[in-house]
Amino acid sequence: MGEEKRRCMICGKAMAIKGAICDPCQERIQREAMGRQADLRGQAKKELKKHGINPDSEREKNKVTIKEKEDGRS
Repeated sequence: MGEEKRRCMICGKAMAIKGAICDPCQERIQREAMGRQADLRGQAKKELKKHGINPDSEREKNKVTIKEKEDGRS
């Protein structure tokens, strides 16, 4: 449909693409970004634990509070 043979801005291969980046390059970039996001999340948890805050227990406390509110308890 809207695909025409152009060159990918990342790899330079000529292929039918919709945007400026071919599908394999777009998938690779997305995987890389998700990996970095996971690394940042791990680093943030590590820093919180250094300061004496356990992010996992905080999350559990919030879940209990939300369930209580849904049940009508205050």
